[in-house]
Amino acid sequence: MSKATEHNNVVIFDDRGIPSIMCRFERPKDAAETPAIFKIGEYMADAIYISKYPNVIIKGRAYSLPMLDPAVNVTFDVAVAACITKGEGWHLMTAVEWEYLLNQSREKDTMPHGNTDYGTDYCHKEEKADCNGCGYGRSKTGSGPATWNHDNTIYGVSDLNGNVWEWLAGLRLLNGIIEHIPNNDAALTGCDLSRDSKAWQQLRTERGPVRVEVESGEITITDRAAVEDYTPDYDGTRIADLKIDLQKVPQALKDLGIVPDNRAESELSTYVYFDATEGEWLAFRGSAFDLTSSSGASALGLNSPRSHSGDSIGFRSAFYELNGKLITE
Repeated sequence: MSKATEHNNVVIFDDRGIPSIMCRFERPKDAAETPAIFKIGEYMADAIYISKYPNVIIKGRAYSLPMLDPAVNVTFDVAVAACITKGEGWHLMTAVEWEYLLNQSREKDTMPHGNTDYGTDYCHKEEKADCNGCGYGRSKTGSGPATWNHDNTIYGVSDLNGNVWEWLAGLRLLNGIIEHIPNNDAALTGCDLSRDSKAWQQLRTERGPVRVEVESGEITITDRAAVEDYTPDYDGTRIADLKIDLQKVPQALKDLGIVPDNRAESELSTYVYFDATEGEWLAFRGSAFDLTSSSGASALGLNSPRSHSGDSIGFRSAFYELNGKLITE
């Protein structure tokens, strides 16, 4: 067995014979509560495979490959299509999957560094990546040191912090209210991620829907009804300054990474962005090459429509395993 396989690095070939390098995360058999990442529709996934690298697109399909300029200038719907056209089980990485990786990093004290300053880690100037042949500011996938991986080893998931923001499935703001697709159902083959899909559900407490209130430079996650003279706005704030006013924090809000149980000290200076005005605003995470002191793997943007694209916005695909074998076998 190779060292990479021993450490759950797996190569999956599609029907075109093109590989994707994935990191495999197995469902814990002895957990008191199965993590939401493994709950996909009526199934309990045996394992989730996360792209080791931000993806590139080859002939309309998403691939996880090292030492390449990551795909950018993709809208949310283009990213979704590039993933699901690979076949059953393939999907755009979900917000629940991203947060699962961050929780592993928190537990291991390995919050990843990354390309947050045009090829360099802003907080660790000695850490650099290979930018040769990439678009301005971006670096080749996986070309940074091991500290840029989620577990700080060469076998971990790369580039969660910086390089490019990454679209995620299953989380959005709609007219200021946080909506999600429960558990990890956004990964399910055939899940409707469109604006009008009935799969979206409001996050609620007994007091009411959970919404984001942006006013006078302050951002609050709350389940209280808005006062009559409230005018919604959009803004960003450091995580340390994000206010929480909830009767009770729903588990889904933790699974999605908006209000986790714990945060690493390094996360507190990272910025999160919300648009509470009328409209649909989809999620991306991880910051980009130009975020410098505002960067971090826990950075969150809920302030862009699904039609948005840019040279610092990419994505990565994921895959789920059922009944002890790959769905495509």
